Amino acid sequence: MNISFDKINKIFQRAEKEDRNFLLEYEVYQILKEAGIRTPNFLFLKKGQNIGKKDLDLFKGDHLFLKIVSPLIIHKTDVGGVQTVENNVAAVNQVCSRMLEEVPKRYKNWAKKYEASKKNSELTLKKINEKIRGILLCEKIDYEKTGFGTELLIGLRNSREFGPVITMGIGGVEIEYLNERIKEGKAISVGSAHLLQKKDILGLLKPLAVYDKLVGKFRGKEALITKKELIEAFFRFQQLGAYYSPYESSHPYVIEEAEVNPFVVREKKLIALDAMCRFSKSHQELKKRAFENIKYILKPQSIGIIGVSEKMNVGHIILNNILKNGFPCSKVVVVKPGFKEIEGCACMPTISDIPQTVDLFVLTLTAEQSYDVMKELVEKEKARSAIIIAGGIGEKEGTQALEKNIKALLKRSREEGKFTPVVNGGNCLGIYSKPGKYDTTFIPDYKLYKLPRSKSKKTNLVYISQSGAFMISRMSKLPHIEPLYAVSIGNQIDLTVSDYLNYFKDDDQAKFFGVYIEGFLSSDGLAFARAARNIICQEGKMIVVYKAGRSPEGRVATSSHTASVAGDYSVCRSILEEAGVIIADTIFEFENSVKNISFLAKKNIRGNRVGLMSNAGFESVIMADNLKNSNHEFRLACFSPATKKRISGILKPLGIDRLQDINNPLDVTPVADDAVFAGCVRAILEDNNVDCAVISPVPMTTAMFTLAPGKFHKENLYHPQSIGERLIDIFHETDKPFVVNVDSGEIYDPLVACLEQAGVPTFRRSDSAVKFLRKYINSRLKIHKKYHPILP
Repeated sequence: MNISFDKINKIFQRAEKEDRNFLLEYEVYQILKEAGIRTPNFLFLKKGQNIGKKDLDLFKGDHLFLKIVSPLIIHKTDVGGVQTVENNVAAVNQVCSRMLEEVPKRYKNWAKKYEASKKNSELTLKKINEKIRGILLCEKIDYEKTGFGTELLIGLRNSREFGPVITMGIGGVEIEYLNERIKEGKAISVGSAHLLQKKDILGLLKPLAVYDKLVGKFRGKEALITKKELIEAFFRFQQLGAYYSPYESSHPYVIEEAEVNPFVVREKKLIALDAMCRFSKSHQELKKRAFENIKYILKPQSIGIIGVSEKMNVGHIILNNILKNGFPCSKVVVVKPGFKEIEGCACMPTISDIPQTVDLFVLTLTAEQSYDVMKELVEKEKARSAIIIAGGIGEKEGTQALEKNIKALLKRSREEGKFTPVVNGGNCLGIYSKPGKYDTTFIPDYKLYKLPRSKSKKTNLVYISQSGAFMISRMSKLPHIEPLYAVSIGNQIDLTVSDYLNYFKDDDQAKFFGVYIEGFLSSDGLAFARAARNIICQEGKMIVVYKAGRSPEGRVATSSHTASVAGDYSVCRSILEEAGVIIADTIFEFENSVKNISFLAKKNIRGNRVGLMSNAGFESVIMADNLKNSNHEFRLACFSPATKKRISGILKPLGIDRLQDINNPLDVTPVADDAVFAGCVRAILEDNNVDCAVISPVPMTTAMFTLAPGKFHKENLYHPQSIGERLIDIFHETDKPFVVNVDSGEIYDPLVACLEQAGVPTFRRSDSAVKFLRKYINSRLKIHKKYHPILP
């Protein structure tokens, strides 16, 4: 059935006329019915009315629920506001009278004890009575009670970052307790009302801990409900969320939060029992962003800079970094009175004296000076883009007005149709652009890398980081991976993280994105998810995000359970993962992803059948132990008879075939030399039953060359026939993804460096290797299924 939005609007209108921003429970029931969601039979009895026999014909059971209806009393059960009564006129009228007399007294005492505020301490019985509207009569629902998972919650919440989000999960009075103790992704599922498609709802709900119990046979009993019923309930809430969204200004109202807790199952149908809804008219306008002008920041033809001292201050370091990366000094102008040139770059006494508009202007002044410079740049039309380095803007006490004024300056100029630069920062560390041949970070390269540093010829990695320190720390720890761009966005006075993603979606060079985010600006989480989806749907492109600020202290208390169980981090993670983003659980995982996903970009993803191989038994066991977790799974590949025969032939000359059976995981023992080990790797990867592999040569064996040349041994890992060089050759010859693990001490760092410099994903622990590849493969498969269903 179609949702009757016109009828629902009238319900909101009636509440609005009474100066309410929330609905009474019977009004929520009315909305649910108009949305096609089942409720108990119900009747609202106004205060002062009596029930008649004809009224009770609506209810078929022997008993009814009576609920006090008051905008003041939310926790009804605590004050005797919910009662069970026999289904007859005398009993109902008697209990209604008793509730109307006793509940105000109980609520007054309860509020004094549990809600110690001045407002509640002044509550009188008269005021409480005035707030009571009447009694809600509800059909007593006999439903399937199967223990854990009997009750469900479905909630809708307007998230500041993502707009309306839908939550489904375990319901009941102990929802918070259960949510804290069930693995993430198992207690609740969260989806965006604007991004989720109906065909993808089932995949979102399958990981729930109660899913199989609801839709599958449990202890010999038939399924409680069908998949279709579960999907439809979620979808109805999603339709409400999308229609009453803050971004739909043509619709009159915004649902801030709505919840049914619990939903119960009767006769294979979901029925809503307790419900609440809070609404507003707080719409937000989503304006078109000028992200295409980011090209002037990332690929400028001219640069201006202010704040350069003749001594080595921040501005001078940035100037040196710009020139050191190849940007011509003839295209750089420094604003500095009293000087003709610095570092070969022309100096101008004021911004007004700059002869032409520059593509990029870099402000390296204090926070207090930034507004005046930006005002002059805008009024004189001297820059197409700008980077504000200054720290403290909007964060240090007393600087909030500076940020507000800069935002207002840019907004006013754009609204008036004037020439206006796009701005990166403030509080940022700057930007590194390999295509733009410049670096505006204020960290000298000798503080980042061991020099001399060999730069890679080709790169596909883009860093976008809210923290400049986080960004340069990853660059320092991963010096052999030169980014295409590294963008420190700071506190996003103008350009946001989603603006950069939208710009990069059309950049064929940018394949992989490492993003660090602490918090999205209002509605920018939704914009980021949309932009991420547009990038990820392009074959070979991926995004990994580390989201900081995960603690429950950041959650906003509301009147429903939905916000407490679906905190900001849970919402962010769920929506971004649904878009196809890889969420790194730890910084270590983020670094592994940045380092290794770019190496695997050109590999073909066929499936999740994995081949595991080592020359040590413990490695084989540990790798097998990490094939599954709650969200991602590897299947052990079954080697074909031809592959087993081939491997047996490779092992036979060294007698290893007599020591080990040919299984997966394959243990070739420490006896295997370079040629035998590499030969088995080739055999596994050339098996059509194998989609990917984790290869773990424990390097301490004397049978293989794994050490750099030294005076105490004759090994040479750089020899063309060494295991390292052989694995490099195999990696570049096969189109199947595989990773290598070298579990050993620092004397084997040269081997690891050799593999990584050749673009081979390499780990130092076998469990990390398996976990990374498992998450990567399953994420890519999910993307293929969602965006490229015709691909293998």
